[in-house]
Amino acid sequence: MKSYATYASEKRSFTDRVSGAEITQLTSYLGHSWHAYFTNNGWWDGGRRLLIRSDRENAANLFSIELESGEISRLTDFPAGAAEHPNFSNDVNPARPEVYYTYLGGLYALDLLTLRTRLLYTCPGGFTIHGGLVGADGRHVYTAVTEDLSKRVYTNMGAGYIGMRETFLAHPDCRIVQIDTENGGGEEIWQENTWVGHVNPSPARPDLLSFCHEGPWQLVDHRIWVMDLKTGAVAKVRERRAENEMVGHEYWHLDGEHIGYQVHRREEGKSFFGAVKYDGTEEREAPCVPMPSPDHIHSNDFSLIASDSGKCVKLYRNNGGGFDPARVLCMHDGCFFFGSHHPHPRFTADGKRILYNSDASGYCQVYLAQIPEDITTLPYLEM
Repeated sequence: MKSYATYASEKRSFTDRVSGAEITQLTSYLGHSWHAYFTNNGWWDGGRRLLIRSDRENAANLFSIELESGEISRLTDFPAGAAEHPNFSNDVNPARPEVYYTYLGGLYALDLLTLRTRLLYTCPGGFTIHGGLVGADGRHVYTAVTEDLSKRVYTNMGAGYIGMRETFLAHPDCRIVQIDTENGGGEEIWQENTWVGHVNPSPARPDLLSFCHEGPWQLVDHRIWVMDLKTGAVAKVRERRAENEMVGHEYWHLDGEHIGYQVHRREEGKSFFGAVKYDGTEEREAPCVPMPSPDHIHSNDFSLIASDSGKCVKLYRNNGGGFDPARVLCMHDGCFFFGSHHPHPRFTADGKRILYNSDASGYCQVYLAQIPEDITTLPYLEM
């Protein structure tokens, strides 16, 4: 594997002060490092390596960590002081070692072995481009292009979602674009004058894609949508059932057919975890600890769920009738101020560890927490 630079291992292991879980810190550079959003799969080389973004030497670049040795390799060569930073989705093509990023209105493919870069798609004028997640067969990458509102709406979504409500109310022209990973070129497969986000292909079904209507959860007309890529048909999943009910943070389970999500009814002080098949059948919802705010959640199925609100990564076990009270896996102690530095916990595919970010040291760093074989040994969260 080629690289522009290599860094010696920054790994260190320690025992969590509350739970006793084994934690491995993967980065410690005095600059921000983080794994991508929890819906994006940055694992590659058979799970032996992990992609992260890291801001080193005043430049934003993509890096790969070899987990056993801890060695860190820089895979892109963006210069210091760039006016615009690249946006790395870190979602690895399942068919070959390739990943995608957006920069200056273009969507690019990066070969992780040779570092060859190819421009696949250029965003049309008057639009901005977001994301770049790849389908289950590796043939297409999907992105959203959004009407450029910068002359009308000030936004800084990373810093506490500044401008979210205003963007939602502006009803921007939004389009979902399907891009051929071999030959490039983009086909617009969906358009509406509603803020569209979180375009997530199924990890197992190349014919399925989910997306959301973005904005304040209690105000959007409907949050979760699923598209049949063969027919172009779009359908709602899990409609709102109470006034001001909040549904969101949807993600695909490992099977690629079920979608996990969360529900909050603040007025009632109730929260639920949910899962539903892509066609709206097989819905399951169960109460969980009421959350004061939407919580990033992730799971491989509906048996064990991780979340990150407050100061710790928590685990919730499905007991058949609901979820056990939250158990503390580890303290992340993060501040949640900047969006990309949120913990965004994500299970590894084997379900044995949780990947998360934390800025508790002053700079955001990347961590792995080992899940004990018997999670009932973990302490309950003190409410």
